[in-house]
Amino acid sequence: MLKKISTILLLFTAFSMYSCSSTKHINLTVEEKPLPIAKQKSIVSPPVKVEKIYSVGPVSYRSKLYIYDNTLFIGSLDKKLYMIDLKTLHAKHFNIKEPIEAEVYADNYIYVGTTKGQLLKMDYKGDIVWKKQFSFPIIGSIVEDEGYLYVTTTNNTLYKIDKLNGKIVWDFHRNTAPMSVKGFSIPVITNDYIYIGFDNGMLYKLTKNGDEIWEVKVGKGELFVDVDSKAQLTNTHVYTASTTGYTESIAIDKANTVWSKEISSFANLQISPFALFVANEKGQVEALGPQGGNVIWSKTLSYNYDVYSMYLSGNDYLFCLLSNGRLVVLNALNGKVMQIFNLGGIFDSKFTYYDNALYIISRNGNIYKIY
Repeated sequence: MLKKISTILLLFTAFSMYSCSSTKHINLTVEEKPLPIAKQKSIVSPPVKVEKIYSVGPVSYRSKLYIYDNTLFIGSLDKKLYMIDLKTLHAKHFNIKEPIEAEVYADNYIYVGTTKGQLLKMDYKGDIVWKKQFSFPIIGSIVEDEGYLYVTTTNNTLYKIDKLNGKIVWDFHRNTAPMSVKGFSIPVITNDYIYIGFDNGMLYKLTKNGDEIWEVKVGKGELFVDVDSKAQLTNTHVYTASTTGYTESIAIDKANTVWSKEISSFANLQISPFALFVANEKGQVEALGPQGGNVIWSKTLSYNYDVYSMYLSGNDYLFCLLSNGRLVVLNALNGKVMQIFNLGGIFDSKFTYYDNALYIISRNGNIYKIY
């Protein structure tokens, strides 16, 4: 009898919650306590070694290596697309005839964008399958999802493209800023939504059909306010930063700002179950509490150079690369310095992880493996 009464009470409680809600479904997610972030499987841990494996022509600001099936792809400003076999270090290149700033994407075919607005689909012999001409340069990352490519041009336009035939499915455009650093962030694509930042200092949430759900102002002022750091997501929050403005935690559904810190960042944010890692414009790396933005630890790596690249490995070690080529490996729990390397040169690219190693390229085209 008692069991029956308890069952009735549970049903009554559930019905009351549903009846009093203004929504159609019961939302069991508690926004103040997001689900834990899964521990990363990738792990590069100190002591590490650094090796220069190849050198190509000069590359663009914020260029990024792409690796597929043991082949490293990189486009250069000298109009060449390089492909380097990571097992043999044998390299070949195709002459694209136009400078390349966009990150190359590859699977069974190769997709490359140029500064003159061409998007090419090529086979591994260098033959062109199709090409698409845009009115503005293609830079940043070419992202693939469910048979579609997401490509961004410098006039703040994101395109969804059928990678089979190059047909444009839709485009999303917003006004550009008077002056910018890079322009936009790498699109983050989930099962249902797309998150992207533009050089107008705004972060946008879109549907897969290209419709805007919300926008949030992250940049401060009008000049150099780019949101070009890739957003980090949990089940309930979006974390983002601008080059001039703020680092913010945003409620993923309502676009409410949960907390905001006046911290500008060039590097991609990194996140673990206990901290959000931000490299600010003053050569510092800070670990912030994801819930309130409180400072857990702070480490100054340089007073003269910016931290452009960060990579969190296994939630335990944070790899930080300064623009002058100084590589610092930190203990992510307390900020303690584990190792330091001086690579030399100028760096502003992002790390690429592949098969228990990190890869990065300098502005003059030197490619390094960290393992």
